[in-house]
Amino acid sequence: MKRQIDITIEICGSAGDGSIAAGQIFNHALSYLGYHVMNFDSYPAEIRGFGKSVAHTRVSDAPLHTPGERVDCLLALDDPHSIAHLARLKPRGVVIYDSKPMDYHEEDQAVAGFIEPGMIGYGAPLRELSITALQSAKSRNIVALGVMAGLFSIPPEAFHYAIGKRFAAKNKGVIEANIHAFDLGLEHGRSFEKADPVSFGDADLGKRPGVAVVSGNEAVAKACLDAGIRLYAGYPITPATKIMEILARQLPKQDGVIIQTEDEISAIGHVVGAGFAGTRAATATSGPGLCLMTEFINLAVMAEIPIVVIDSQRAGPSTGLPTKTEQSDLNMAVFGGSGDSPRPVIAPASVEECHTLTLTAFEVAEAFQVPVIVLIDFFLSNRMEDVNWQRSAPGRFGQYSPPPVDPGGAYRRYRLTDNGVSPRALPGDEGLYYVSTGLEHNERGFPDYTAANHRRMGEKRLRKLDTLGRQWPEPETVGEDELEIGLVSWGSTIGAAREAIEVLRGRGIRAGGFFPRLLWPVHEKAMRRFARRCARVAVVEMNTTGQYANIVEQTLARRVLRLGRVHAAPYPVSDIVDAIMEDTRQRA
Repeated sequence: MKRQIDITIEICGSAGDGSIAAGQIFNHALSYLGYHVMNFDSYPAEIRGFGKSVAHTRVSDAPLHTPGERVDCLLALDDPHSIAHLARLKPRGVVIYDSKPMDYHEEDQAVAGFIEPGMIGYGAPLRELSITALQSAKSRNIVALGVMAGLFSIPPEAFHYAIGKRFAAKNKGVIEANIHAFDLGLEHGRSFEKADPVSFGDADLGKRPGVAVVSGNEAVAKACLDAGIRLYAGYPITPATKIMEILARQLPKQDGVIIQTEDEISAIGHVVGAGFAGTRAATATSGPGLCLMTEFINLAVMAEIPIVVIDSQRAGPSTGLPTKTEQSDLNMAVFGGSGDSPRPVIAPASVEECHTLTLTAFEVAEAFQVPVIVLIDFFLSNRMEDVNWQRSAPGRFGQYSPPPVDPGGAYRRYRLTDNGVSPRALPGDEGLYYVSTGLEHNERGFPDYTAANHRRMGEKRLRKLDTLGRQWPEPETVGEDELEIGLVSWGSTIGAAREAIEVLRGRGIRAGGFFPRLLWPVHEKAMRRFARRCARVAVVEMNTTGQYANIVEQTLARRVLRLGRVHAAPYPVSDIVDAIMEDTRQRA
């Protein structure tokens, strides 16, 4: 679909200026008007930060896969912080700044002094208008939204709706005062002699007040609730903490229990115990926490206990960069454990998939009696998209049902089966008694240390993944039969790879893509079929060691172009395109 509207804005301020809040209001307003939005904010790592906070939102009349790189409009709420962002402006990009700021700026600290030819600046008295509306400068961010709406011809009623939504918990006077502040900014924005090309043209694509604008963390939390979990145990860790905060409010309403544990080891212990008892349970963490959970995940593999672990990856190792994004926990998710420790690993590519695939993870965990790891990342946890929940309906894998009692009277909990899945009983099921331990065991669960038994049981546990691989849908592929370059990617980086394919095609390169959501087990046949169509294969991921590239090369038995990069931010589409074009030139 050709885009008629494709506009990216950044609202840059110091912590406390309300740039993130203004971005959220903007997101809800444009989604209400029928546009697709993708938002990704950045803010300081400190709990109470005083550094730079930036709300970054891309708006389009067609579905979006990335938040965009270059910016059409920079709304500067803090001059010194905003100066560095001027370099991100597109040609004829717009800068809206406070013409009468609260404090005097030295010449080298005023954003207006750095507006160069090719940039278009609009100075508005944001502070004065805020004081007029609220007798306070606290609504400068709301005034700035009004200036932008007036300048770009965005219908104001959408912002009135979004402001009401934002301040719904406040009294009516607060909502009215902020709407007044917005309207003063709107009037001022309409008074400018317009010199820029940005305009929404009073477009109305069909109002969508019921469409949700949510983050990946919110989508995961909703999936936990929709899956009917009864227990969530977790320890606060960026960027997964929001999941626990949401469930702390909502899970008790569904007769569930939320436990903030003393550490991640305790959290996973609670979840394993709940899974053993037959209760759906989950935890969410990030890389450092997943390290601590490894032993209990291994126990769930050996004892065949269904659990779900959500890992929101951040830049590592160790505590690393808590508020930066990376895809570097794949090795730990797939291979982290002693011995042969098979477990499915699922990676959503969008906010909506954070919901659908987390729901699927609960089904897979129960159907195959395994721990399932869902890999998201800081970008996916915190980015916001418009989501239609009506499309989010899993149900591919079954739920628990008690097994029949073995005819011989001796219940074999770990019975050897062709698909690797044994009849699972829960504590209290009459006549179905067994031993559950982390030791290698026989079919009834009693420890058995013989090599022959260990081999049989190890192969049985591995057969679960073979069965899952056959039942999982074929991975998404993009492109014609014969390709010059095939991009393989996973997780949140799929969006950048998808847009890179569009750009490459526009430059005459026959490009396509292979985008799995089930990372482990690998759909080997599908990957090999795709690779046979490609003259070259490139793996795009956000880590420097090529963690998925290693898996791809092992599967294909051929070398690939490794585009593993660490940006501490979403993967730029331009970097993928530039790397492919450079490789093409070198091969010419």
